[in-house]
Amino acid sequence: MWVRNWKIAAFFILNFLFVLSVNSFVLFDLADEWSSAGPYNHGLLGFGLALYVFWIKKEAFAYPRGNFLNLLPLCAASLLLLVANLASIGQLQLLGLFLVIVALLLSLYGLKIINTLFLPLLMIFLTLPVWNVLQIPLRDISTWVSFHSVDTLGFAIIRDGYNLITPGGTFIVEQACSGLGFFLASALYAVFVAEINNLSRKAAILFFFLAVIFAVIANWIRITVIIIVGSQTAMQHFIVQDHLTFGWLVFAACFIPLIIIGHTYFGERTSDNIDQKKLINQNKGINKGYLASISLILLIFAAMSQIISSRFDPKYKFILPTVPHYAQVGLNHETSHNWSPISKGATSEEFSYFSQGENLLQVYLANYAKQHQGAEIIFVENSLFDKNRWFNVEEQTVELPSSVLKQFKLLTLRRNNYRSRMIAYWYFVDGHYITDKKMAKWYEVQAAIKGQPGATLIAIEFDYDNEDKDQALKIMTDFAIAFSEQPINIQKSI
Repeated sequence: MWVRNWKIAAFFILNFLFVLSVNSFVLFDLADEWSSAGPYNHGLLGFGLALYVFWIKKEAFAYPRGNFLNLLPLCAASLLLLVANLASIGQLQLLGLFLVIVALLLSLYGLKIINTLFLPLLMIFLTLPVWNVLQIPLRDISTWVSFHSVDTLGFAIIRDGYNLITPGGTFIVEQACSGLGFFLASALYAVFVAEINNLSRKAAILFFFLAVIFAVIANWIRITVIIIVGSQTAMQHFIVQDHLTFGWLVFAACFIPLIIIGHTYFGERTSDNIDQKKLINQNKGINKGYLASISLILLIFAAMSQIISSRFDPKYKFILPTVPHYAQVGLNHETSHNWSPISKGATSEEFSYFSQGENLLQVYLANYAKQHQGAEIIFVENSLFDKNRWFNVEEQTVELPSSVLKQFKLLTLRRNNYRSRMIAYWYFVDGHYITDKKMAKWYEVQAAIKGQPGATLIAIEFDYDNEDKDQALKIMTDFAIAFSEQPINIQKSI
């Protein structure tokens, strides 16, 4: 039996809502990004514009076209979303959810609808917080251009990495200053104009690049003006204190010429006529068995995500080993008087001291019985030191002559001209000591599938006088090797 037209649209909506409800936690994270002051605060506006375009193109949903080969992208996208959920990778979760919805459209309406709805789908994609990879190149270019602009205009300035030093103060070009928000907002506007004005592919690409160039230049102007004004006013001018508002004012000023250019040279073009009668005659509807296959795929992957994520040991805990030639000082404590790391969502935290002669090392364990987005070992808001008290002088990877722990990450911090601190750290995931964050995520997926997702952050702290750096590194390395070569013991539920 064949199902046609509005019933297919209703089927799509029901499955669409099912996918969103199962992954509602991803939508909450998206809403947080859209409501923040970050580079994705244009998201709600972009989503509204995309919905408007979907509405004016609603006739595209009148021609269902089923093909069992189109179920392969749906399986692949669902698998990607499952892996992203198990690994708790926020950007990959959003990308996976978006691809599942696109694949659902493809499975019901064929490649033609992807071509028809490409621009509104791109508009939604431009609102998703998956573009952070652009922040580094945009930041590098903005720093370079701003430095040379200020220097060319005759103002004294020195560059030290991302620090731009002037007589009036030092300006740090953070990743948030990369101009990614301007870039995405301009790109969204260009795609919307291309869709509404029915621009040719060549004209759409040209206007898109023109729009993002205006956005990038606006960010260069913003940073340059802030540096000059801040330097000349001893950092007291309001645009230095509230550079976010000033930035959007500069963007708006640069956006006006773009609107004029778009209206003058990229006006509405006559749309191509579509033979509606031919499309209707070609459309034969979709078999009920095919629709059942689509729902079954979505249901299986949703069930797998829920079942796999529900299996964990709430009493998981990494047991601190006895380290030969080192004496453990006192009992384990939940807090430390001189070390305040941040591990969001940790099930338990533990501080211990080990001594060898005059050397005193502190060990920190952050246990995670189960990880999820925002409560995980590898998370941007986690930190191993207080940035208000310590300066991060150096971060490096130290190779070890050990068969168990091959390497560890080392932070070298400085408090003042006399006191420094080293922090070595690595992860314990799925029975392995791991340093690489990507591998840790991969092992996290494997552990979740096995039903044993418990993981632990292991960090070692050692304070030393500044001139004793080489000796401090040796002390840290010797202890890390001795620690890692001891038998691993995990507390589990009985």
